[in-house]
Amino acid sequence: MIRDILSACWTFLERLFRRLFEFLGSLFGKLFQTLFDFLKVLLRPIFIVIALVLYVVYKIAELAIALLKLFLGIAKLLVMFVKGIFVTLAGFTFTPSARSDGSWTPIFKNVLQNGLNYFQLDTLAYVLMFCIWFATGFAAIRIIGSIRNGGD
Repeated sequence: MIRDILSACWTFLERLFRRLFEFLGSLFGKLFQTLFDFLKVLLRPIFIVIALVLYVVYKIAELAIALLKLFLGIAKLLVMFVKGIFVTLAGFTFTPSARSDGSWTPIFKNVLQNGLNYFQLDTLAYVLMFCIWFATGFAAIRIIGSIRNGGD
Protein backbone atom coordinates (compact mmCIF):
# COMPACT_ATOMS: atom_id res chain seq x y z
CA MET A 1 0.00 0.00 0.00
CA ILE A 2 2.75 2.49 0.88
CA ARG A 3 4.50 1.34 -2.21
CA ASP A 4 1.53 2.23 -4.37
CA ILE A 5 1.16 5.63 -2.73
CA LEU A 6 4.86 6.44 -3.13
CA SER A 7 4.77 5.17 -6.71
CA ALA A 8 1.75 7.36 -7.50
CA CYS A 9 3.42 10.38 -5.84
CA TRP A 10 6.62 9.75 -7.76
CA THR A 11 4.73 9.42 -11.05
CA PHE A 12 2.77 12.60 -10.29
CA LEU A 13 5.94 14.58 -9.46
CA GLU A 14 7.74 13.14 -12.47
CA ARG A 15 4.97 14.19 -14.84
CA LEU A 16 4.62 17.57 -13.12
CA PHE A 17 8.32 18.40 -13.44
CA ARG A 18 8.49 17.00 -16.98
CA ARG A 19 5.60 19.21 -18.11
CA LEU A 20 6.98 22.18 -16.20
CA PHE A 21 10.44 21.82 -17.76
CA GLU A 22 8.95 21.18 -21.21
CA PHE A 23 6.88 24.34 -20.84
CA LEU A 24 9.84 26.39 -19.61
CA GLY A 25 12.07 24.91 -22.33
CA SER A 26 9.62 25.70 -25.10
CA LEU A 27 8.99 29.17 -23.61
CA PHE A 28 12.70 30.05 -23.39
CA GLY A 29 13.35 28.36 -26.74
CA LYS A 30 10.72 30.48 -28.48
CA LEU A 31 11.91 33.58 -26.61
CA PHE A 32 15.56 33.13 -27.59
CA GLN A 33 14.68 32.07 -31.14
CA THR A 34 12.59 35.22 -31.54
CA LEU A 35 15.42 37.30 -30.07
CA PHE A 36 17.98 35.72 -32.45
CA ASP A 37 15.69 36.23 -35.45
CA PHE A 38 15.19 39.86 -34.46
CA LEU A 39 18.94 40.42 -34.04
CA LYS A 40 19.60 38.67 -37.33
CA VAL A 41 17.19 40.97 -39.16
CA LEU A 42 18.47 44.02 -37.30
CA LEU A 43 22.19 43.32 -37.80
CA ARG A 44 22.06 41.92 -41.37
CA PRO A 45 22.75 45.32 -43.05
CA ILE A 46 25.66 45.94 -40.70
CA PHE A 47 27.14 42.53 -41.52
CA ILE A 48 26.67 43.20 -45.24
CA VAL A 49 28.50 46.54 -44.96
CA ILE A 50 31.31 44.92 -42.98
CA ALA A 51 31.59 42.15 -45.60
CA LEU A 52 31.71 44.73 -48.41
CA VAL A 53 34.40 46.76 -46.67
CA LEU A 54 36.50 43.66 -46.05
CA TYR A 55 36.04 42.59 -49.69
CA VAL A 56 37.21 46.00 -50.92
CA VAL A 57 40.23 45.84 -48.61
CA TYR A 58 41.00 42.35 -49.92
CA LYS A 59 40.80 43.47 -53.55
CA ILE A 60 42.99 46.54 -52.86
CA ALA A 61 45.59 44.31 -51.20
CA GLU A 62 45.42 41.89 -54.14
CA LEU A 63 45.94 44.81 -56.56
CA ALA A 64 48.84 46.15 -54.48
CA ILE A 65 50.54 42.75 -54.53
CA ALA A 66 50.08 42.47 -58.29
CA LEU A 67 51.50 45.97 -58.81
CA LEU A 68 54.42 45.18 -56.52
CA LYS A 69 55.19 42.05 -58.53
CA LEU A 70 54.95 44.07 -61.75
CA PHE A 71 57.27 46.82 -60.51
CA LEU A 72 59.77 44.30 -59.16
CA GLY A 73 59.76 42.52 -62.54
CA ILE A 74 60.28 45.81 -64.39
CA ALA A 75 63.08 46.79 -62.01
CA LYS A 76 64.70 43.40 -62.50
CA LEU A 77 64.55 43.81 -66.30
CA LEU A 78 65.96 47.33 -66.05
CA VAL A 79 68.85 46.19 -63.86
CA MET A 80 69.61 43.32 -66.22
CA PHE A 81 69.46 45.68 -69.23
CA VAL A 82 71.83 48.20 -67.63
CA LYS A 83 74.14 45.40 -66.52
CA GLY A 84 74.13 43.98 -70.05
CA ILE A 85 74.99 47.37 -71.53
CA PHE A 86 77.87 47.83 -69.10
CA VAL A 87 79.16 44.31 -69.72
CA THR A 88 78.94 44.94 -73.46
CA LEU A 89 80.70 48.27 -73.21
CA ALA A 90 83.34 46.73 -70.94
CA GLY A 91 83.95 44.14 -73.66
CA PHE A 92 85.15 46.80 -76.10
CA THR A 93 88.91 47.07 -76.02
CA PHE A 94 91.37 49.20 -77.87
CA THR A 95 94.61 47.63 -78.88
CA PRO A 96 97.00 50.27 -80.15
CA SER A 97 99.10 49.32 -83.11
CA ALA A 98 101.97 50.88 -84.95
CA ARG A 99 101.30 53.73 -87.30
CA SER A 100 100.62 52.58 -90.78
CA ASP A 101 101.37 55.89 -92.55
CA GLY A 102 97.98 55.95 -94.18
CA SER A 103 98.22 52.44 -95.46
CA TRP A 104 94.93 50.56 -95.35
CA THR A 105 96.60 47.22 -95.82
CA PRO A 106 96.56 46.10 -92.12
CA ILE A 107 92.85 46.91 -91.84
CA PHE A 108 91.93 44.85 -94.88
CA LYS A 109 94.25 42.07 -93.76
CA ASN A 110 92.55 41.93 -90.36
CA VAL A 111 89.10 41.88 -91.97
CA LEU A 112 90.13 39.07 -94.31
CA GLN A 113 91.81 37.01 -91.59
CA ASN A 114 89.56 37.51 -88.55
CA GLY A 115 86.34 38.82 -90.04
CA LEU A 116 84.58 41.61 -88.18
CA ASN A 117 85.38 40.10 -84.77
CA TYR A 118 88.58 42.14 -84.71
CA PHE A 119 86.52 45.33 -84.60
CA GLN A 120 84.00 43.80 -82.15
CA LEU A 121 81.06 44.75 -84.31
CA ASP A 122 79.19 41.58 -83.39
CA THR A 123 78.79 42.79 -79.80
CA LEU A 124 77.61 46.17 -81.02
CA ALA A 125 75.20 44.41 -83.37
CA TYR A 126 73.66 42.56 -80.41
CA VAL A 127 73.12 45.84 -78.56
CA LEU A 128 71.59 47.50 -81.63
CA MET A 129 69.41 44.45 -82.28
CA PHE A 130 68.05 44.64 -78.72
CA CYS A 131 67.36 48.38 -79.09
CA ILE A 132 65.48 47.76 -82.35
CA TRP A 133 63.51 44.93 -80.73
CA PHE A 134 62.63 47.13 -77.74
CA ALA A 135 61.58 50.05 -79.98
CA THR A 136 59.42 47.74 -82.12
CA GLY A 137 57.68 46.34 -79.05
CA PHE A 138 57.08 49.84 -77.68
CA ALA A 139 55.66 50.99 -81.03
CA ALA A 140 53.38 47.92 -81.23
CA ILE A 141 52.06 48.58 -77.72
CA ARG A 142 51.33 52.22 -78.61
CA ILE A 143 49.55 51.23 -81.81
CA ILE A 144 47.42 48.59 -80.07
CA GLY A 145 46.66 51.02 -77.25
CA SER A 146 45.51 53.73 -79.64
CA ILE A 147 43.25 51.28 -81.51
CA ARG A 148 41.58 50.12 -78.29
CA ASN A 149 40.82 53.69 -77.16
CA GLY A 150 39.41 54.78 -80.49
CA GLY A 151 42.65 56.02 -82.01
CA ASP A 152 44.06 59.51 -82.25
